[in-house]
Amino acid sequence: MLLHRFILKSALVLLLGAGRLSGAASGDDAATTLRSSVEEVLSIAYSGHANETLAARVRPALEKCFAFDIVTRQAMGPGWRQFSTNEQKRVTDLFSELMIRTYSGRVVGTQRPKIVFGSPVATASDRCEIPTRVTTSSSSNEPIAVVYRMIKLPAGWRIYDVLIEGVSFVANYRAQFDELIQKGGAVAAIRTLEAKLAQPVPSNS
Repeated sequence: MLLHRFILKSALVLLLGAGRLSGAASGDDAATTLRSSVEEVLSIAYSGHANETLAARVRPALEKCFAFDIVTRQAMGPGWRQFSTNEQKRVTDLFSELMIRTYSGRVVGTQRPKIVFGSPVATASDRCEIPTRVTTSSSSNEPIAVVYRMIKLPAGWRIYDVLIEGVSFVANYRAQFDELIQKGGAVAAIRTLEAKLAQPVPSNS
């Protein structure tokens, strides 16, 4: 499936002269946060520990840099508003776990990726996009264009979407869940996420 291949590719890349923000400090804060977060995650991933424990080890770092609640809400689409409070919490927990586990199963390659960061670009007073170029051991030395969409929350800047070669990570999940939720509501979303998490994590060999 195209979506499945995109998700696996995204999981690898996630950790790995346009207009600037009107407030330079805000742009610097977002860029600093992103650089620091990516460095922390990669340091954990390439620390030499067993890959079997990677999901648990990277979870704290990913929870600090991703706004999982916003990512989940966007990925579920309009149907999210029909979920009860308990259903929203359950879906957020499952979806966050899926993202972390998918990442942990695919992030470690033979060599640490090289990442070149571009300048932050304002999209709103509290949002920006930061373009990067990522070269991995599996990308045939051709850089992959990755854009991080970030939002400023009370706790600081957080990632709420990632564009891989122009394709939105959130939009791909929404394409999968939109029709599912229309037909089966939150129950269908929860069952689907539980089924995905019950599957073994593919090895990155």
